[in-house]
Amino acid sequence: MRRLLVVTYYAPPLGLSGVMRVTKLCKFLPEFGWRPLLLTVKPVAYRGYDENLLQDLREARVFRTESFDPNRLYHLLRSRGRRQHPVLRNGVDHLARLLNSIAFPDAKIGWFPFASVAGRHIIDREKPAAVFATAPPFTSLLLGVRLKAHGHIPLVLDFRDPWPSGFRPPPRWQRSALRDLRRRLMEKADLVLAVNEGTAKAIGGAVVLPNGFDPDDFQSNVEPLPGLSIVHVGNVFGDSGQILSFVRALEQVPQARLYMVGGVDVKTRQQLRNNKQVVMLGVLPHGQACAMCKAGSVLLYVGKTGQPVGLKLYEYLGAGRPILVWGDGNEEAVAIVRSVGAGVDCGTNEGLVREFLTGRSLAEVDYSQHTSPFNRRLQARWLAERLESLVVAS
Repeated sequence: MRRLLVVTYYAPPLGLSGVMRVTKLCKFLPEFGWRPLLLTVKPVAYRGYDENLLQDLREARVFRTESFDPNRLYHLLRSRGRRQHPVLRNGVDHLARLLNSIAFPDAKIGWFPFASVAGRHIIDREKPAAVFATAPPFTSLLLGVRLKAHGHIPLVLDFRDPWPSGFRPPPRWQRSALRDLRRRLMEKADLVLAVNEGTAKAIGGAVVLPNGFDPDDFQSNVEPLPGLSIVHVGNVFGDSGQILSFVRALEQVPQARLYMVGGVDVKTRQQLRNNKQVVMLGVLPHGQACAMCKAGSVLLYVGKTGQPVGLKLYEYLGAGRPILVWGDGNEEAVAIVRSVGAGVDCGTNEGLVREFLTGRSLAEVDYSQHTSPFNRRLQARWLAERLESLVVAS
């Protein structure tokens, strides 16, 4: 079995969407002849943890290094376990924002020296056949190039977010330098991947390997939620306008209930807490979130500003339930939903919401035969084949 050095800052037991792509690839790659050697950071402060995801890394060897970055420092400074100290947490948040405006290419550059040393030792001892580096943070891509040079092995760079700095514009003084760095990194890579067409277009010259769903996460039987249930999975932090507009549209269907899975900012929570049509469940482990998707009558997709298409849409496809797309700026998500016959785009038309939720035209639709491009197991097979071709050609 060949070995693949996987460079990622975000990995289990961290949870939420940032870890899912690399975690599921690491789960399925061994089925196709590649054993992951996962190079990541030691425990850090983070918005969500999911210990159950560690089960997906059973076939991988995990190497954790020190780091000099705000998340790691905050973890070390906390007095006990994962208890949050608000003053310290706010200080770390301010430090992270400051470093993101002055550090290059991002605030995680303090991980580079530790991971670089560890990665070179892994290459010397384990002899991986290739390197796979995923961003953000974009420091991971620098590490990928450094380790490719050390091992003289093929390099795959993976963009989960648009460059140069995800969805928040970088400081003006950094923008030209970041574009130049992106170009140099991509020149060094043997294969560049992006999670969607929008990200591929933003960075240029990338092959789209979309996000997807793990079919194993949707095998268990679940009890349907009562009545007409709409499930929304995803954090709502400072980008709540479209969720709030959907809740207003939902008033036309008083028998419906919206179940929100994920974090919700304080202001939005206050606006919704007395709404009898809304049930806020908070952050759930990934397995429970998938079960909620299967249990709902309809799944609500609401995009985020600057995001071509979110991870939750692909997991909705795994659940096989009808999807309602709401809001503006969801062109790529709408194209995916239409391509598999999974649901409807309501835009911001309240009448279409009422028509969709009170009709039964999609209630029994089975679109599972069209979702194979988004199956994580099949995606891992595709990546394994591409890696094999890169190794043979090198």
